[in-house]
Amino acid sequence: MDTRGIKNFYSVLAEALPDRWSEDGVRKVSHLSTPEGLLGKNEWILRADYSMTVGRWFIEGIVDLGRYARNSDNIGHLLKEISTCLRELDPSAPLDEIMATSRQLAMFAWREVEARRTAGRPSIDRALKNAVWFRDEPMQRCYLCGYRFSAHAKDRFLGRSNAPFKPHSLVDFTRPRGVKPRHLGVELDHVIPVAEGGATDVHNLKLACGWCNIVKSSLWSVYDAKAWSAGVIDHPSLGLTSVPQPLWMLRIVATRARCEAPEGCSARLTTNELFVAPRNLKGALTPTNLMVVCRQHDPWAGHRLISPTLLSSR
Repeated sequence: MDTRGIKNFYSVLAEALPDRWSEDGVRKVSHLSTPEGLLGKNEWILRADYSMTVGRWFIEGIVDLGRYARNSDNIGHLLKEISTCLRELDPSAPLDEIMATSRQLAMFAWREVEARRTAGRPSIDRALKNAVWFRDEPMQRCYLCGYRFSAHAKDRFLGRSNAPFKPHSLVDFTRPRGVKPRHLGVELDHVIPVAEGGATDVHNLKLACGWCNIVKSSLWSVYDAKAWSAGVIDHPSLGLTSVPQPLWMLRIVATRARCEAPEGCSARLTTNELFVAPRNLKGALTPTNLMVVCRQHDPWAGHRLISPTLLSSR
């Protein structure tokens, strides 16, 4: 463990903490490298989730997959759009490398598009529930936490009893299973979420306690971030457009605190209302594709205001 490095790391954090909503404060932290030992034994999980999250942000930042999920374009259209964007980002790159990278990105992204197009939650019949339960005979446990299901939970799951669960009077404060009756039941969880194309079959379903199933939902990353999680709207002039996470916008506007128009602009947060817009107009508003603009330099000036009913109907 790099004890001196950790000391210096926290020294910088402490100095920047009061300024974490200013550009200067955030820049101090952005230059830090993580000292050895700081991430502990779970370093591999944190780094893996970070890589998967940023990888998705990058693709969504150059191509709005929410648009493809709602239209009838095919992977060829997606490949063309990605390759065009990559050529614009790096005009000096060899064409064969651009195309090879574009194909890799397109194949990765297309799985996401297909998953969103087919997302739905098919019903689970009694036969499928029995198949999953008896597959794990005789040690049926929650696959996420190891909780051993009670005989009562088994009978309810298999339809042998309708007797309700009684909430527990004492629960583990780190995992308060038993606060609600549902926590104690047996549920079927899609290992690969339905929203990402997971099948409703014996291979993708596992037994989970109600508490773990509620907490997991369709999430998988410790960063709990998806570019499309705020939904897709049919914008009157922009067409199908993904709505970004509100905190992403707030965070970047508050910390950058100035208009980023390429031609230069004197607008600052202290004197102007600032907005976010996409650097790449075809991409979704992910953290890798957001820029801060003033009203004068807003590329979406004529599109920004819409009826709230378009949002409430998502």
